[in-house]
Amino acid sequence: MGEIDLMFSKDMGKYDFGPGHPFRGDRFTNFIERFKEELLRERSRFEIVEPRYATEEEILMIHDPLYVDYVKKTAARSGFLTLDTPLSPGMDEQAKLVVGAALEGAERIMRGNCSKAVVIGGGMHHAGSTYGGGFCVYNDVAIAARWLLDEYKLERILIIDTDAHAGNGTEDIFYEEPRVLFISLHQDPRTLYPGKGFIWEIGSGEGEGYTVCVPLPPGSGYDVYTLVMDEIFVPLACEFKPQIIFRNGGSDPHFADTLTNLGLPMKGFNMFGEYMRKMSEELCEGKELDFIGSGYNPLVLPNAWVSIILGLSGINKTLPEPVNPPSWLDDPRLVEYTKSKVIEEIKLTLRDHWNCFK
Repeated sequence: MGEIDLMFSKDMGKYDFGPGHPFRGDRFTNFIERFKEELLRERSRFEIVEPRYATEEEILMIHDPLYVDYVKKTAARSGFLTLDTPLSPGMDEQAKLVVGAALEGAERIMRGNCSKAVVIGGGMHHAGSTYGGGFCVYNDVAIAARWLLDEYKLERILIIDTDAHAGNGTEDIFYEEPRVLFISLHQDPRTLYPGKGFIWEIGSGEGEGYTVCVPLPPGSGYDVYTLVMDEIFVPLACEFKPQIIFRNGGSDPHFADTLTNLGLPMKGFNMFGEYMRKMSEELCEGKELDFIGSGYNPLVLPNAWVSIILGLSGINKTLPEPVNPPSWLDDPRLVEYTKSKVIEEIKLTLRDHWNCFK
């Protein structure tokens, strides 16, 4: 039994939107090749688990029946879920494999097969209960969380979304749910899809205060991210005391990603994993479910994905940058902007909901 289970199947490569699309299935084979190259000596610490396909009943824990039916019909006729998300025959089933991987990872953690699990290709955070888009069909993150709330009666699940794009679907699904603390670190929505994730989006009803949006200025790099993790994520996690932590996000905060405008270097992906390892071990017996799927520069993606796993496992190794860093990296003005215009505003907005922000 490995310390960390990787939910991975070669069939994940069939989750592919076709030639010319930024989301291609070769990302999975490229990752697993790099993973084996870099972690061959540490192989005993990991177990690669062949995931199952989710059932329709499991999909319906989150998604509306009319939406699920629409996905099936759209895929059967090779139509478009949205302009950026074309569906070919079989894509509805491939989306179920992503969800099945998340559910299997969650179950293995709860049964004690591993303390941490990584869903390779997971993190379809743009799918809401009645919609998809942004390359996302079914929201595996939300379905796994809902399953844990229902099956294991968990009362506190923390989801931190480090994808460059705001997790609008996950946010919408849990916007009124106080058992799920959703923290999203993303590029300023005025500058990037999906145009959601502003500081004032804090949840509603019983869930008010349990959505925390952290919009980061374009160019934000390592110092900005570590500042936000220390000032927002860590104190909230310590006060919330989650029973399990989810982290969602791949390589698209990297400075060379082709669809985004952030500035994270390779060591920043190790940093994500390190925070998840340390906080999960401190707060919830090491229980952490990681979703790694995004990223649109094929040179960057394998190293960044592996770097997250290195940090998560505690292996002290930083992979090289596959492209030269730009001259604008680590602009100190972005740190000052983030302190005064983002972090202070978040604390002011949420001070009535969290003691750590008073």
